[in-house]
Amino acid sequence: MRHLFISSTCAIALLLQSPLSLARQQSSATASVSAEQAVPVSLTVSDAVFDSYVGDYQLAPNFVLNVRREGSRFLIQATGQPAVEVRAKAQQVFVSDKFGAEIRFEKDSDGKFSKLVLRQGGRELPAQRVVPQSSTDKQAGKALSLSAAVFDTYVGQYQLAPNFVITISRDGERFLAQASGQPQFGLIAVSETEFDAVGVAARIQFEKLADGSVKQLILHQHGQHLPAARLR
Repeated sequence: MRHLFISSTCAIALLLQSPLSLARQQSSATASVSAEQAVPVSLTVSDAVFDSYVGDYQLAPNFVLNVRREGSRFLIQATGQPAVEVRAKAQQVFVSDKFGAEIRFEKDSDGKFSKLVLRQGGRELPAQRVVPQSSTDKQAGKALSLSAAVFDTYVGQYQLAPNFVITISRDGERFLAQASGQPQFGLIAVSETEFDAVGVAARIQFEKLADGSVKQLILHQHGQHLPAARLR
């Protein structure tokens, strides 16, 4: 679930109560975190600058940090966790006062922001940026013109986990998807049953029964293939 997206079933509470089992260290680090956050530093970072950081960063095989902006709010969301607002401490450094976490964005040799480093509980954890296929690349020789009538057979809700649903909808000629608690994003048809997510390194595939009805969708993201049964 741009998250799914799918940023997905699974974002910073953050971060650290993740598969990495870092939450155990939070109690021992409370004093140092409090000291670090005692004197908040306020810095203005333009939306354009922050937008250069926006994307998905993989901290572990099944744990991704989604960086995004909603209006003037800068947000970080780790897999399976709620989005957390962060503020700028330096041009490339952002902090969450609530969780005592710090995110630093780093450039590669080409001058592009290719990773971030999460600092929390006395540890520094690197996360490589997952570069999604651009919508231009997707459309070049791959995009399929799909009728609204065909897409409408997929419209509905699909349950990936007890509290995580992917909603498929259409707005005019736009094909859309939205995962629980995440922003809506566009879909580009690459076959009659497969769609690439716009701005997200993910693909959605619909599976049908023998009678032609849609049984479920499969979310392909970060090497995983996650089935979601149709609810309605």
